[in-house]
Amino acid sequence: MSKKTLSTKLRSPALMLALCAAFDTRAQTVTTDDGSTANTALERAVTALVVERTDLDASGAVAPATFGGSEFNRDFLRGFKNDSASRNGHRDYGYLGTECICAVEAIEVLKGPASALYGNGKPGGDLNTIEKLPGLKDYRNISLFTTSPGMTRARLDVADVVDDVAYRVNAQAYTGSTYADLNKRDSVIVAPVVEWRVTRDLKIKASYNGGYVNMTWNPQFLANQALLSVPATRFLGEASNKTRIVDNTARVSLEYQLNSSTQLRQAFFFQSESFSDKGLTYDTYNYALSDLVDAAGNVKRVSQRDRSDQNIFVSQSEILGRTRLASVPLDYLLGVEVGRFHYRYKLEVGSAASINLYHPVYGASMSSALDTLADQAYGTDNVVLYSQNRFQLSQHLRLLLGVRAEHYRNYLQDVGESRSEFSDSLFSPRVGMTYQLHPQWIAALSWTNSSRPQIGAKSATGKLFKPEAGTQTEGSLQYTAPDESLKTTTSVFSITRKNVLTQDLTSPAFQIDSGRRHSRGVEQDLSYSFTPALKLDLSAAYTDASVSQDTVLPVGALLAGVPKWFSSVYLGYDLSPAWSVGAGYVFESRRNATLPSNGVVLPTMSSVDLTATYKTKKWSVDVTLVNIGNRLGYTSDGYTVTPINPRELQINARYKF
Repeated sequence: MSKKTLSTKLRSPALMLALCAAFDTRAQTVTTDDGSTANTALERAVTALVVERTDLDASGAVAPATFGGSEFNRDFLRGFKNDSASRNGHRDYGYLGTECICAVEAIEVLKGPASALYGNGKPGGDLNTIEKLPGLKDYRNISLFTTSPGMTRARLDVADVVDDVAYRVNAQAYTGSTYADLNKRDSVIVAPVVEWRVTRDLKIKASYNGGYVNMTWNPQFLANQALLSVPATRFLGEASNKTRIVDNTARVSLEYQLNSSTQLRQAFFFQSESFSDKGLTYDTYNYALSDLVDAAGNVKRVSQRDRSDQNIFVSQSEILGRTRLASVPLDYLLGVEVGRFHYRYKLEVGSAASINLYHPVYGASMSSALDTLADQAYGTDNVVLYSQNRFQLSQHLRLLLGVRAEHYRNYLQDVGESRSEFSDSLFSPRVGMTYQLHPQWIAALSWTNSSRPQIGAKSATGKLFKPEAGTQTEGSLQYTAPDESLKTTTSVFSITRKNVLTQDLTSPAFQIDSGRRHSRGVEQDLSYSFTPALKLDLSAAYTDASVSQDTVLPVGALLAGVPKWFSSVYLGYDLSPAWSVGAGYVFESRRNATLPSNGVVLPTMSSVDLTATYKTKKWSVDVTLVNIGNRLGYTSDGYTVTPINPRELQINARYKF
């Protein structure tokens, strides 16, 4: 399957303005979801990914789609946890729920000032999802997908335009067995979007993402050498283990063109989700990771039941436009964000039978006597003023100045205890500059500051923690060939995060906010068209992420789960108008599984996927072989260790009707 060009549904002016600081505007022919083409000016991000399963796996910029929970969300960006996202260039918290990738057109990896427009505590980067928007006339698409383990998926994509109203409905249903032993999944998700052109200047858009997931709760693996020695298919829970997720996410936006140079935008986001697990899992409550498996291979387990409920509401009001300030052209964005985040969490555990790691025998039941280990409610309320301004100082020089001022109130209450609250104000500036050295060369420098409240934790004295702060300095050089056959960007960055939680030596069961972490590295992104039919996408990165200050951890200790070396390659070739093939390769170097390190090191991980596509005007068939070498590899979020897919055959057939 050839790698498609990024669709032009980058309709958010906020994102467009943010990207202007680091990237040039270039006219480009793009391919839309219905196969048509159009010329448009596109603010090209460093890394732009089309949401096709093989492309995602090969790119490495997002984790491969999984059979549980969120369908994408790479664990780390530039060495730090990826715990936020944008949607259509606007701040969005859908990543906290079960977002359906069926409604996503593309995923972008934003870097530099563009990633910190909304000050989310991640100056190093962010993910922006571009949803499948309405506007297609009389469009209907159905697809059926199956895998060799026995998972089957059906998707429907229907769109039309009726007078001033355009709609699009995406839906999918999963059922069947995953690659892990005794693991099954059933889920249904529906994602409609409606856009109403009320007048020539006023547009209202409403979208919804909702559904449920019922699946086997798989404890996966942890940083224990014995656990990592067994096949990825090994399941150490019970067939009765259950996970259930019910998600409802709604978005509404109003865009009003005040005049030819000024636009107003009002956006609302609401999410309500419940998540529950119950079954047998590892006993990390009474044993260290290294002691989970005894000499005979018996894995110590507990009965566990946990439930969380979250409710999120966000309102964002923005004005953006173009004017002149002292004869200098200025693109500006001013915004106000009001948000409320509320979480309720309860955890209960009890005794359970062990299971043998090498010869598992299933059938153990949950204990009827469970003790409550946690029962708490926590969250935050915030009000934010933010601004991003781009000045065109000369034909070749652009300056971006941004700032975010936030006031928030965190709260936490354990059942039976008094409520703890903490309020603070944050100020997060950022500056970026680009200079066009040559028609084909652009240089960029940026300094980004961001802050993020820390919720859900308190000190030994019962006080909540001050926010975590981050700063990044970045320089980049971008080259685009005159015929656009070659596009390459080299970036160098240095990130510091302070006020990181670390152990309180006077009260070891609690934490204090005096830790610091540092990440520095070099990244290379390249896209090259050998011919119109043969295209290559390549990404490579060196990241040195370590502890720079802590009460317990040694300075220089490497952060868990972060590979120093990462690379990905995707090569696509159109053999004919009907046939195309592709190959993707991902590599991650060795990395520590935990921090502090317990001696377990995740081995080098590499995987190759192959795909072939046959298509006509009405239908197409993709055949993909995932992990053709059946290599054993793991990804890590710094604690949980997840095996990559074993070798798997996937077939996806699509039909337009």
